[in-house]
Amino acid sequence: MKIETIFKDLKEDLQSINERSNERLLKEEQVRSSIYYSLRNQGYIVAAERNFDKNSEIECDLVFWNDSNKESWMEIKTARYFNLKGDVRRLDKNGKDTWNNNQRGQYQSWIKDIEKLKKIENKEFPKYFVLVEQCNEESLFDKLLNKNLYDIRNYFENINYNKIVFDLKWNKAPVDKCIVRIFDLKNYS
Repeated sequence: MKIETIFKDLKEDLQSINERSNERLLKEEQVRSSIYYSLRNQGYIVAAERNFDKNSEIECDLVFWNDSNKESWMEIKTARYFNLKGDVRRLDKNGKDTWNNNQRGQYQSWIKDIEKLKKIENKEFPKYFVLVEQCNEESLFDKLLNKNLYDIRNYFENINYNKIVFDLKWNKAPVDKCIVRIFDLKNYS
């Protein structure tokens, strides 16, 4: 898997969303679709929302493989963080400030996906966790890690990842930056 190609494709896809659209927050389906096609263009066969095994109701966001490699498993999450007051983009159509960072809830959803990947019986299968954040100056991941909130370091401090940061300005979103991290969970237990 070429991570730089995924970064390039995802950046182009997200930045190409029409500025007249009403998009406010990234959706996991947008990210999954972009990565799906990036992997297909890299020569992989890709399955979305595949069960971990035939007896399981638990699904993985993407599973991909080609002739020379074993299956790789990928979970994807989006996140948002914005703490500036007074930005009108925080307001809903009725003028109410409905922006909610919900830090603990977002973090718990990340851990839930990582724990799902730990359930894959074949430990040799490559596993990846993708976190795509919308933020301004400080990302939620960095904030939690710097302050070790919710004991995040126990999960993420020793996991290698690649990262890209780019501008993502949507009219309805009070955030202007996107950070994509792809965590390699091969040594994670």
